[in-house]
Amino acid sequence: MEKLSTREERRLYLNAMYQAGSYEQYTLFKDKYPDLEPPSTTEAFHLFINAEAKTRKITPLETIDYILDHPDEFRERLERENTIRPIYKKFKTIYVHSELEDFLNNFLSAQQLKDKGITGGVKVWESRGIDYIVSVNELIKLGEKPPKVYVSQIKNVLILIKMIQEQQFNNLIKEPKCEFKLSDYAERRGYTKEEIARGGNFFNELKRDLLSGALTSYGKVVIKGKKYTVYNSFYALYQPDDPGNDWIVEFNKPYSSNILQTLTKQAFQHYQKTTKAIEDRTTTDKPHLFLFYQQLRKRAQRNLYSTPVKVRSLLEVMKLPDKILNRPKECFKLLKECIFYFNTHYEPTPEIESFFIYNDFHKTDTIRLPGNITEAFKNYSYEDYKGLLKAIGVNDIREAYISFRRPYKKPEDKKQKGLSDEETILLKRTLNWFNGKVTKIPIEVQESMIKMYIKKLGYDTYLQIFEYEANRIDADAIRFLTKDLPEILKENKTE
Repeated sequence: MEKLSTREERRLYLNAMYQAGSYEQYTLFKDKYPDLEPPSTTEAFHLFINAEAKTRKITPLETIDYILDHPDEFRERLERENTIRPIYKKFKTIYVHSELEDFLNNFLSAQQLKDKGITGGVKVWESRGIDYIVSVNELIKLGEKPPKVYVSQIKNVLILIKMIQEQQFNNLIKEPKCEFKLSDYAERRGYTKEEIARGGNFFNELKRDLLSGALTSYGKVVIKGKKYTVYNSFYALYQPDDPGNDWIVEFNKPYSSNILQTLTKQAFQHYQKTTKAIEDRTTTDKPHLFLFYQQLRKRAQRNLYSTPVKVRSLLEVMKLPDKILNRPKECFKLLKECIFYFNTHYEPTPEIESFFIYNDFHKTDTIRLPGNITEAFKNYSYEDYKGLLKAIGVNDIREAYISFRRPYKKPEDKKQKGLSDEETILLKRTLNWFNGKVTKIPIEVQESMIKMYIKKLGYDTYLQIFEYEANRIDADAIRFLTKDLPEILKENKTE
């Protein structure tokens, strides 16, 4: 067989990399361009080829030929369009380690901070028995204001965890670290592209969130029944001098360990969170809505109902101020506002369809009072509603139990349509990975199963799962096909 020329070898190799989405595509050019850095995601190169092919109205393979004939132009385009910068798929779900969830609930509960003055070179504020500590030398970075340690900070930490998951997903060696433009961060916090282009004071508030997470230490925190003073912020923050450059966040211990355990699927327990309420700026302006939503999602069950909980306990976990908790009328008013808000948001499917009030959920004589979210209920005063409560033996709304029902979503049409070009490439990549590894399942059955999972999970979700599994050190194709995919599909159906 005639020996292949260097150009032919590169063409074959580059085509294989395009099909496989490997993270090693950059090696094709490292001899000519030794300073060319590898993209840390498998999709950047693949998407570049597709876009270039579409622009030139030629096939991806013809595009590869063109690139090999014009390497200098290729490099110039990479530099000009910044396509060497990784392109990350946005995840719909945030996975939060249970211990980190506890930390967030313990640390970030201060609606109002009491100034305790300066001692030992640090400024101290206090709320609910927790000290919030910032070095005097760092106060100027916060605009001489208290650190942001409430709902806005919870949203900040969750978004950073989400970006870490997106950016580290395909990496063999994972780090509790992410890089981002401030404009991208603002978009994830619910600001439109138009608002971001105009700019405004909201950028200063977002910066204060980021800086608060990097500069604030915590005292008198109870972890697993023991008290600690935590002389450590959530993460190290690298703020660029040039506003157009990337910000860098790298989480500190012990939070970094929690994030890595979730990334490597070694977390004993974790919580799944959606980005809806994080991107919803109304829930930043009205923190009780966000805290209610967190509990709503946390208590959701596989059926359409949430776990019943005593109203007092629900509101206490939300860490509402005593001026509300001590007044049944105020508790009812706030609860009604939350129920109505999540009944009318988020389109096209709201979070609450109806609710139920119980006199007691643990006794055999439990009585259930259906709660229809109507205009009549919206206009009820607590005095009006007390009559309904008394009919089931409840004198105080705080002593009642409550559960919420999600709307029923009609299943999608299960008819399998043909795969798109993008999905077909993903199918071929999966079958190439299976080759020689999955031998006891006929190839036509493998293909049928993968088609079904791509369609039911969706391209983006399936791609994320595939990239993660195929790049694991202990990758197991049979486990992926016969165990992991069925379990993930089952989980998706219950979300």
